[in-house]
Amino acid sequence: TTSFASAMSAANDTKFCTGFVKGELEAPKDKKLEISYKGKQISGDELKAQVKKWVDYGTIEASAGEAILKCADNPKWLDLSDRYFVLLGAGSAMGPFEILMSLGANVVAIDLDRPFIWKRLIERARNSSGSITFPMTKEQKDCADDAEMYASSGCNLFTETPLIRDWLVDLYPGKPFTVGSYAYLNGALHVQVSLAMDAICRDLCERRKGGTSLAYLCTPTDLHLIPKEAHDAALSNYKEFSKKPFCMLMKLLGGKKFLRKNVIDPVSGMGGDFYYVNGISVAQGPNYAMAKRMQHWRAIIARSKGSIVSSNVAPSTSTASVTQNRTFAWAYEGMPYFTPYEIFAPETSKSVMIAILFHDINNPTSVANPKTALANPNQLFASGSFHGGVWRCAYEIDS
Repeated sequence: TTSFASAMSAANDTKFCTGFVKGELEAPKDKKLEISYKGKQISGDELKAQVKKWVDYGTIEASAGEAILKCADNPKWLDLSDRYFVLLGAGSAMGPFEILMSLGANVVAIDLDRPFIWKRLIERARNSSGSITFPMTKEQKDCADDAEMYASSGCNLFTETPLIRDWLVDLYPGKPFTVGSYAYLNGALHVQVSLAMDAICRDLCERRKGGTSLAYLCTPTDLHLIPKEAHDAALSNYKEFSKKPFCMLMKLLGGKKFLRKNVIDPVSGMGGDFYYVNGISVAQGPNYAMAKRMQHWRAIIARSKGSIVSSNVAPSTSTASVTQNRTFAWAYEGMPYFTPYEIFAPETSKSVMIAILFHDINNPTSVANPKTALANPNQLFASGSFHGGVWRCAYEIDS
């Protein structure tokens, strides 16, 4: 057997070939930020009004609202013709592949070597103004037809991590990459795939001369530093809901199991008092928590070494991987009863999170930029949070 570290440092004779497909559509001349929400696309004044509603209700933090509005007010940020986005898990349910294609971005796609995956990704790229670049096991020109190209495309993050890293390091020299870690698997496999993505992100940050920025989607079901305003809102909601007969009954019957107060005293440290929220969900298991902690660790290290890191909390989203768990499916049905929860469709979550990402990589004053001073490195995850209500609800999400 070979250790993971040894495998990543060893020289490799095997190399991936490079596939490339350019979209057949013309790039739209007047690009504007659009958010998919409740079955329609909203933009302009309608979008700004909806963002204000979310902020006022407490579903998102003000910093997330500001990031979305700044993106809407800067349409030049949507010109992605010279930007390269590396998607680790390009076909992921929460990945931004579809949106990036619609905006004409250059996507470097990493996903499993399954023909049906590449048929979907490549056909979507063709029907866009963007482009897709992908690893292949043979030269694209040697493929007799599309079916052979699909069958020769893709890779395995588990078994080919060093080869993927090598291919990405040498790809498009001098071009800045934004690398998003979007692959998700259940159980211990999530930790393993997160380790693979972490190693790739580390080496790209250290070895690519064109510069590398990182993108992560944090989960609201985690322990996070939060603004004092979120803490105060949760306390206010607790005072209101604790008087409701239904909540009083649940508290009486459930004891400490149900409806635990979502308000914790701040902790003092260098830089002042820090407020935090316990959003950990035991039902998601230790592997999920471990995988997310690895992402936080890499985000903090990469930012400390000069990389832009966009790592914002995404909302609770009704993806298939979540709703297949009956406990979560039931919980999602009841959560909107508690102010200020809202459960979002995947299309909405992906739309708002890509807008915040665009803000982070374009606005030099964003928290994602390492030149912006933080009192504590974990404040990186406290800004731009589209948590869906977890931080401001009266009760802990796991109760």
